[in-house]
Amino acid sequence: MGEALIALTLLVVFGALAALLAISPATLAVMGFWTTAAGLAFGVPAGAVYHLALRNALLRAQRLPARWWLNPTSLHDALPDTVRTRVLGWCYAGAAGFLVTIAGCALVAIAAFRGI
Repeated sequence: MGEALIALTLLVVFGALAALLAISPATLAVMGFWTTAAGLAFGVPAGAVYHLALRNALLRAQRLPARWWLNPTSLHDALPDTVRTRVLGWCYAGAAGFLVTIAGCALVAIAAFRGI
């Protein structure tokens, strides 16, 4: 089963790369721009809501350390169980927006590499 999954993954990756090569660089750059914009439009507000929700939850539980914003993910264990799902949902949403942004940047980089 594991070998079949590896083979399928390789087929998908190589198929996606072939599809990217079939698209003109200008179209690829536009797609990358809009993908990046969509990722930022979703990820930045979700990240801001996550940070505010984390701060509020830790303040209510009286577990908010000084300089908490420098490494907020280390504070996930300090979240009360009653708000953990709500706060971490925003964290995952912001991370998904970040991944979409990186994918858009990769599309723009591929278009630039191929020569717009």
